[in-house]
Amino acid sequence: MRREAGLRYAALTDTGKREQNEDAYFAGRMNGYHLFAVADGLGGHARGEVASRMAIGMLAEAAGRELTESEPAEMLERAFQRINSVIFAYNSDNALNAGTTLSAAVVDGPGRCWIGTVGDSRTHIVTPSSVWHTRDQTYVQSLVESGTISPAEALLHPRKNVLTQALGLSARVRIDLDVAELAGGVLLISSDGLHDYVPENVIREIVLENDPATACRRLIDAARDAASTDNTTVIVAKG
Repeated sequence: MRREAGLRYAALTDTGKREQNEDAYFAGRMNGYHLFAVADGLGGHARGEVASRMAIGMLAEAAGRELTESEPAEMLERAFQRINSVIFAYNSDNALNAGTTLSAAVVDGPGRCWIGTVGDSRTHIVTPSSVWHTRDQTYVQSLVESGTISPAEALLHPRKNVLTQALGLSARVRIDLDVAELAGGVLLISSDGLHDYVPENVIREIVLENDPATACRRLIDAARDAASTDNTTVIVAKG
């Protein structure tokens, strides 16, 4: 577990029942901000693990270069678009179809969070009374928003992992940008190996009742206990 400028945080990744881990993450401090990010390479696509690691590496590089001069939201927008372009070109040059999700949060000293998301990795802010999280860019989420199915039905839908956006698969990508206040809550970023399997109330209890390192271990254990078949990556940060 790391403690920097009053913020404690930890990260953990688990291959689970997959042959390899296509997740990647970053957790650290840059230019007066904290940067936390999780990328999930797309299973079934060639070189998903390469795409996720490219995304995390390029995001960290962009943050280190630009956060001194740019607003966090602007940095995230430019970095995500650049990552998409580079992976798309990599695919074209190598006749591949590599892609990745990416959810990233830039957090300042007072606890303001700038969040960028593509795909279905999630950034959450957890408090004793609520769990807020970023919107999944998935086919099933569009069905929920149209009222076609309920959130409970979405968890069991056979197409719940079909993404409507991912980095590297098309020349342009739509990035969801959010601004939120940590305000005493807990920041959690996860790949879908966690939140597709572990109920929200269980996630909330774990992150609120444990220090970040213990919470990460217990979240991974909860995913295993829930028979998650995916890679699982979690980052937990709290004041």
